[in-house]
Amino acid sequence: MQKVAKEVAEVEFNRFIESMDIDVSVENMTEEDKKSFEGQKSKIITAIENGSMTINDNGEPSYTTQRGKESVTITFYEPTGATLMAMDNKKKTEDVGKMYSAMADMTKTSTKTFANMQMADLKVCMAVATLFLA
Repeated sequence: MQKVAKEVAEVEFNRFIESMDIDVSVENMTEEDKKSFEGQKSKIITAIENGSMTINDNGEPSYTTQRGKESVTITFYEPTGATLMAMDNKKKTEDVGKMYSAMADMTKTSTKTFANMQMADLKVCMAVATLFLA
């Protein structure tokens, strides 16, 4: 159910991108990167439209899970060097673990938050994290 108009959701997405200084210059992207970016953007805009994601006054996205036993609201804060260091604790082959560690650092939660999350919610969180880390 759409709670926010698509145009408003796009404005909010752009405010997030600008506030967090995320480079989304599609003219500099490969075709594969463009496709990936459009997918992430679409997931986030859809979450804003359905009301599960908001962008706070600092431009930080807050997401409220839609599946699972209880609803949890998670705010994604601007990553720091510690976010990248959190990924260093994992082996080269532990890509999912690296992503969860980075997301846990960005959200000031734990990796368990994401390990226990339903896939539909996890995809939205991963879209935000991927934009931050790109």
